[in-house]
Amino acid sequence: MASERIYEWDVAREGDESPPFVFEVTRDTIADYCKAIRLENPVYLDEDAARAAGFPGIVAPPTMCYTYAPMRRVDLIAARGCVAPEQAHERPRSTPFVSSAIAFLGALVRPGDVISSTTRVLEKWERRGNRFITFLITARNQRGEPVVEYTYACIWEYAKGRNVRDDVARSP
Repeated sequence: MASERIYEWDVAREGDESPPFVFEVTRDTIADYCKAIRLENPVYLDEDAARAAGFPGIVAPPTMCYTYAPMRRVDLIAARGCVAPEQAHERPRSTPFVSSAIAFLGALVRPGDVISSTTRVLEKWERRGNRFITFLITARNQRGEPVVEYTYACIWEYAKGRNVRDDVARSP
């Protein structure tokens, strides 16, 4: 069996990018999303209510950005010919989530929009010996208008001698 190439700290490069992901937003995808998260605000489900609230019609809920522009670091990593640390066959390890920040960029997401997004390594950074990677997800609609961008940061490597599993084992 050939040795797998793991997307380790020294392999990751700022600027590494995933292939585009394309998602068609429909009334049904919005309604399904709202049902899944038990969101009943009528601006997401009813044209008249949306217009009465000042919108041009039904709009996608803000947090639906994680659906139409998902964080696809595994696809980014695969494009580099690697597997994520979590996918490694020998000694897999986690890369825990640290933070996310969303910026909505002006264009509302509505039924009929086709959203194209990419994920790229924005930065690698260290704090107290821990190594972090921040990914930037950007999304545009079919007219090329920016819709949303958000960051997603995770701990890529713990400081020497530190491991989340060790912390959990020591906790009461």
